[in-house]
Amino acid sequence: MKRKTFISIIIIMLLVLTTGCNKSNDNIDDNTSIDSTPQRELTESEKMISRISALIDIGYAYDAGDYIKGDIPAGEYLFVKFEGSGSYYSEKDDAGNIIDNENFDSFGYVKVHAAGNLETSGVLIDLSVLETLGVKSGKEVYEILNEKKDYNQGGYYKVGLDIEPGKYVLESFGSGYWAIMSGPVSGGDIVDNDNFNGRASVALKKGQYLSVSRATITKQ
Repeated sequence: MKRKTFISIIIIMLLVLTTGCNKSNDNIDDNTSIDSTPQRELTESEKMISRISALIDIGYAYDAGDYIKGDIPAGEYLFVKFEGSGSYYSEKDDAGNIIDNENFDSFGYVKVHAAGNLETSGVLIDLSVLETLGVKSGKEVYEILNEKKDYNQGGYYKVGLDIEPGKYVLESFGSGYWAIMSGPVSGGDIVDNDNFNGRASVALKKGQYLSVSRATITKQ
């Protein structure tokens, strides 16, 4: 059973903010002036929240919360953080053993095995419906939700979707970390990785994933 938390609360707040205070009374004559609060236009972030909420209602996205086996179909999903949500994702098998878990800096991708209970503190979105949200990548969803532009810091990027194949320079904030992965969290292996302090260079191929923490990414 889906458990709605952060998205639902925000949607309720939006409804309160955008509903005008129109009041009527049969005893008021036509000459009486009634002040009403005009509806304000939603921001792009609020529009995105509304679209994601609609996908939650029809089972193509899942709000932050705890899920039991079978609640979320197996497949690859976008994990995205936004203001008020958390960064943790975990799936366990029937015996309670962790299949895989991750703390995301911003956004990323996970493979759901539907093998047991699942916990997510961010929103999970089926990759097949990204176009329905008016975007082409998980990075775009994150940028719109969090009102950021040209985001290039910590995250779990999908090559060919969030960033193009090619060579990139990474610059750390103190001690940084990068890993080239063959798939999403719980669906791939480490191709190469390193802890670094300063600058590093990576070459990425389409279909790979780049996990970066405490660093920026610039095309070489």
